[in-house]
Amino acid sequence: MHAILRSLPILALTVTAVFALGCEGVPDADASILEIRAASIDPMDGWTESDAVIGGSRVWISPDITVDASMVLLAEPIKDGSGRNAVLVDLDDAGTEALRRLTTAWISRPVAVFIDGRIVTTPILQSELSRKFVVASAEITEEQAEDLARRLRDQD
Repeated sequence: MHAILRSLPILALTVTAVFALGCEGVPDADASILEIRAASIDPMDGWTESDAVIGGSRVWISPDITVDASMVLLAEPIKDGSGRNAVLVDLDDAGTEALRRLTTAWISRPVAVFIDGRIVTTPILQSELSRKFVVASAEITEEQAEDLARRLRDQD
């Protein structure tokens, strides 16, 4: 299993203050549990300036949701290759194709990962993502990983 995990792309959740899995603030009731959107450090027409910062620049967020929780087939709490608590996410065909298109076109640029309507990280894409990826953080607890995985599995 560790060899497989080492080969999966990781979306690192580094902004743990807003990584609120029911422990910090109130989730947006209208938001999807998980969303992935294109992001940019350059202003873009029709995009929203966020509070997230990369290299001293504000991050702009696309209004278009590339992947949302409805596209998740499987979500399991795991330990990643470094022993951190994480969630393994497996997408359906529509989510796989949408994420592949975004990440192929967006290499070396940021994406925004939202949980409960809040930006939790804006990683710079280093490689194409597709069907499976890992959402990991050094600070996420085992219980938080289990909760996120359960919520992704149990959604309507």
